[in-house]
Amino acid sequence: MKIWKIGIKFSDGISDPLELYDNASIFKGYLTIKRSFFDELIKQIKENPKYITGKAINKILAPDRSDWTNNPWLFLLIKDVENQKPIWLLFKRERNLDGLLVAIGPKKFANYFNSSKESDKTIKKLLNYFIAYPSKWINLVLLPNFL
Repeated sequence: MKIWKIGIKFSDGISDPLELYDNASIFKGYLTIKRSFFDELIKQIKENPKYITGKAINKILAPDRSDWTNNPWLFLLIKDVENQKPIWLLFKRERNLDGLLVAIGPKKFANYFNSSKESDKTIKKLLNYFIAYPSKWINLVLLPNFL
């Protein structure tokens, strides 16, 4: 699986780059996520204290090492409240406000979808689950520092 590297810079310093796995090979292309998902996400951010937002995306390098930092990114770092398992999702927003799911992580999560026969349906169900059951998740929503 090809790797995207995400540099995160919080106000108190820079973290080690996170490695996410390119969805083109996992899902046979980048999945388009409809604007309605992002509209619901914004609603949850406003209503739910378990959704935290901030500007912290400092650098994004594609698998070919090209710099994609200056794009409209949204990076979800999600943790399951019950079993504390992390889920990372990197979206590139489009002009029509849909988004492309570009990369996922950590590696265990990516491996699960890489071996699944219906990975595209499963990830879309999971995205709907994030919105429908917000109390089951702790969400950190990161945007680029340049915004």
